[in-house]
Amino acid sequence: MILSSSRAAARLRLTLCSSRLQASCAGIREPIKVCASNSSTAGGGGGVPLAAQPTNTTTVRGAQEKWLQRFQSENIPEPETSISNIIAHVLELSGPGDVGDHQNSSLSEQQIRKIEEMCECRLARMPLQYIIREWDFRDLTLKMIPPVFIPRPETEELVELILQQMDSQKETFFLEIGSGSGAISLSILKHVPKSSGIAIDQSRLACELTRENAAAVGLDSRLRIFKHKLINDLPDTLADEQFDMIVSNPPYVPSVLLPTLEPEIKIYEDLRALDGGNDGLTVIKAILRIASKHLTKDGVLWLEVDISHPPVIEKFLAQHGDTMGLRFVASYKDLFQKDRFVEIVKSC
Repeated sequence: MILSSSRAAARLRLTLCSSRLQASCAGIREPIKVCASNSSTAGGGGGVPLAAQPTNTTTVRGAQEKWLQRFQSENIPEPETSISNIIAHVLELSGPGDVGDHQNSSLSEQQIRKIEEMCECRLARMPLQYIIREWDFRDLTLKMIPPVFIPRPETEELVELILQQMDSQKETFFLEIGSGSGAISLSILKHVPKSSGIAIDQSRLACELTRENAAAVGLDSRLRIFKHKLINDLPDTLADEQFDMIVSNPPYVPSVLLPTLEPEIKIYEDLRALDGGNDGLTVIKAILRIASKHLTKDGVLWLEVDISHPPVIEKFLAQHGDTMGLRFVASYKDLFQKDRFVEIVKSC
């Protein structure tokens, strides 16, 4: 089981990285251990000893050049983005775009140590979002913790589609299935002042993170959160609820493809947020059954799906939609011009 052994090794690296990042943030000095000593097993290239790298890291330029070269030599994805975000975070800049204005700034010993610790974790293929512990989603800055699923740019497009078709002055009661960090629900709540919602997720950590992010942006009073593993229906306490809208970015990766995912995903993120069963449709079909039962008349179901799924879902509803009271409306393309989003309406 290569996948499971890789995840076991990654849990050790994650523990080491996390403990050292926390110590660095607290200003505790400790020796820099090799967080990515086996980075090649996590998908990186050959390990280049730190001693062989340039040692002039006392300025922003020096640190940026050193780690950019190191990331490139070990085939770390998006090396410039990685080091720019790490430096911006350590210097407490407003964003990575500001790093260029500080190229000649001197770094303190504590800043150098913190940059090196974060970069070692990036060499271990830890996602950047987990390293800096936050990420922007549209106009929200949300806390990120492993292994809670990291929201993708495509999901920002899904939210944009939803907001374009919502009446911002209308009271809307919605359900999000699989909340993760809470990105979708919180974006809707922020831009639709009269909306309120319920978010469910099977992960305790995801529920806690959604709750924490909701409180941080002042939206917790309008969002209820439930830990629940979706099989056929909602938890008993929600059995009689009716929603104007249901939205979900559900697990849709076919199980057989999980081992082929990037190390950042298959090692560090919660695979339950990705595993869609044999055909990638297991959870999606469960959501369709829930929408059939819990959407109000003319209520809308929004889904983010695999690019192969829209015609399959359309065919499924052509066969079963009348019985379920659901009608396939349209699919929409993502920024890569791939059919990624599906709109379904409760017809009766």
